Amino acid sequence: MERPTYSSTAAFLAHFRALSNAALNPAARDQLTEREREILNVMNRLMEGLGQDERSLLLADAASVDTQSGAARRRRERVQLKLRRLLVSNGIVSA
Repeated sequence: MERPTYSSTAAFLAHFRALSNAALNPAARDQLTEREREILNVMNRLMEGLGQDERSLLLADAASVDTQSGAARRRRERVQLKLRRLLVSNGIVSA
């Protein structure tokens, strides 16, 4: 399977959230195409390069991000940079 490419880390995360949410929803799970399931598997393998706490930070909803302290925001930004480097090194996002 050809790996998907994205214009940004934000685009990757948005697609990851959409596919993950669909996979978790029993009604929508059957609507995922085989290609979407393969893409989600690739994305999950890439996200394994991050710790569970790092993944949680990245996937937090926008409301919780807006109320984060300065230290929490900086930590989130470091995790986003780590994910970007991971995606660039795997050819998922261009440098």
